[in-house]
Order: sequence, then structure tokens, then C-alpha cells
Amino acid sequence: MNLERRNLSFIHETAFIHETAFIDDFTAIGRGVKIERNVYISKGVKIYGNALIHSDTYIGENCIIGHPQRADLTALVKDKREITDFESPLIAIGNECTIRAGSIIYSEVMIGDKCQTGHNVMIREKTTIGNSTLIGTNTIIDGNVVIGNNVSIQTGVYVPLYSKIGNNVFMGPFSKLTN
Repeated sequence: MNLERRNLSFIHETAFIHETAFIDDFTAIGRGVKIERNVYISKGVKIYGNALIHSDTYIGENCIIGHPQRADLTALVKDKREITDFESPLIAIGNECTIRAGSIIYSEVMIGDKCQTGHNVMIREKTTIGNSTLIGTNTIIDGNVVIGNNVSIQTGVYVPLYSKIGNNVFMGPFSKLTN
């Protein structure tokens, strides 16, 4: 890790960051976060408690990883607690993933290996995404969703609550599921 740049970021004392990880300026890494080898964390990224970022993963500028769910956020605001002290339910991002700039991933999300997002993707809580899945720019996955392996979700897709998408599915640009 590039220790000389740490002074422009906040890294919680309980966070574990592998020595080969790169942490750019203006990041906030909260309580209980674990970042494995060769992970690249770009400028302005926020990673909140109990997140696990597996090896060889890239997190783009201004992403939020582990965003608190509604009840947790309400409690944090009411109690005026530091969000970096919050330990959310586990969020895990697999090996060799690319999470592009501006994406927001809530707590209690599991993302498999070799997944990619476009820019400004939102993945809400209690969602599981299989291996080698692509989620296009400006897509919203609205929570409690299961997505299989080798899925291609193109730009601007909306996936509502409680949806299940199997393996090897292609969803064209701006598709909308309803339930």
C-alpha cells in the first residue's frame, strides 16, 4: 500500500488492507473492511463496515460500497454516529471484478468473481450476483434480487424487488422487468 498518500484518506484502525492494494486520495474505509491483494481503490471511494473486497478488483472513482440499508441509516442519523464506525451486514465483491465510477452497492450484497458494472449502477440490499456477470451503465437492481452466472444486463435496465434472473441471460438496453 502507498502509505505516503494515507493522510488524504480516512482508514479505520480496524480495517485490513493488503500491502499490495492501492488506495487513492480522498477515500474513506470504515470499520471491519477487508481489502485483499492487488485491489485498486480510486479517488473518492467510500467503503463502509464489514465489506470484503477480494483480490485483483478495481473500484472506480466516487463509488460507495456497503451503503447502509434504510433502518441502519435512520439509526445512524438519529444517534449522530460516524458512518465509518458502522458495521453493516456483509458485502462481498469477488476476485477480478470491475466496479466503475459512481456505482452504489448497498450492504448485504454478494457479487461473484469476474463481474463488471458500468458507470452509475445501483445495487440495493440483499442481492446476490453470480460469476462473470455484466451490469450496464445506469442500471438499477432494486434489492432482494438473485442474478445467475454469465448474465449480460445492458445499459439502463431496471430490475425490481424480488426478481430472479437465471444463468446465461441477456437483457437488452433499457429493459424493464415488472412484478
